[in-house]
Amino acid sequence: MKKIECIIRPEKLKPLTDELFLAGIGGLTVTEAKGFGREAVRPENFLFLPKTKIEIYVTDEQLSEVIETISACCRDDKFGSGKIAILPIDDCIRVRTGEKGDSAIL
Repeated sequence: MKKIECIIRPEKLKPLTDELFLAGIGGLTVTEAKGFGREAVRPENFLFLPKTKIEIYVTDEQLSEVIETISACCRDDKFGSGKIAILPIDDCIRVRTGEKGDSAIL
């Protein structure tokens, strides 16, 4: 199991969630965020740009398809297109039913 955290441009959220739904992803968490990257020119006041953070729990089998979907939907070859982080998950438990492991994700 893996946790995918990605930071994307806010305008990419709707197209991305539509594609993830078609890929069979049943749920995700979305948080509004602000930040800046390593652009060559930064304003003196370090203007924090609006971003969207998405967290998705996936099985190992779903991982590559989800990464490809995120990359395809959010890549625009401009600074600030985002980042994708993949983190290992030891276990996952659905609070409502007590299901564990992959069955808690699917």
